[in-house]
Amino acid sequence: MNIYDEAYALAKALKESDEQKCLVEAEKALKTNPDAKKMTAEYLVLQQKVSYLQMMHEKDKAEKEYKKLQDMAVLVSNNELAAAYVQAFIRWNQMTSDINKIVVDAMTGEGMDIVKEALEEEKGK
Repeated sequence: MNIYDEAYALAKALKESDEQKCLVEAEKALKTNPDAKKMTAEYLVLQQKVSYLQMMHEKDKAEKEYKKLQDMAVLVSNNELAAAYVQAFIRWNQMTSDINKIVVDAMTGEGMDIVKEALEEEKGK
């Protein structure tokens, strides 16, 4: 088995997946409406910003931005094109996250104990 051939096969399967096809179709439809496209982009960027602020433990900023996100979520859900794209994006993102976890788990298995131990020691300092 050539690992590179397997990686290319995975890449092909991803491109041919229902999740990818739905995302591409939803994007094409969304691009027909500039206002919906702009709103969707702003919503997704704001989602990432809120996630980042939460991760950085910036509670006050995160709460303020989260309120904006909730308001935008209502607008997005009331727009058929935006809602369809966001749903397709969520499904695609979940698939890619699952696949990433599978691959990373395989890459951090046996033979990586020395690195894991060194990282754990570094955390303990």
